[in-house]
Amino acid sequence: YEFDRQLELERADAIEEGLEQGIKQGLEQGLEQGLEQGLEQGIELINQLNQILLSEGKYDELQKASKDKVYQKKLLAEYGLLNEKQGE
Repeated sequence: YEFDRQLELERADAIEEGLEQGIKQGLEQGLEQGLEQGLEQGIELINQLNQILLSEGKYDELQKASKDKVYQKKLLAEYGLLNEKQGE
């Protein structure tokens, strides 16, 4: 009986440890994927803004936006490229 009880406890501990490791690994992978997606989306937004500014001949604005993040966000919002969550 004692042996069976010990096996049951060890099995429960192993399951719990496995679940914790799985959750941790899943969170790490999710975070990594989220960061990659965010980076890709950010690059795409900046490329869209750059294309708009170039097509409109707004070279000074393009140069300023490349150096000033606040101005860049203002332009992104002005051109409807930035939604409310991205602007935060």
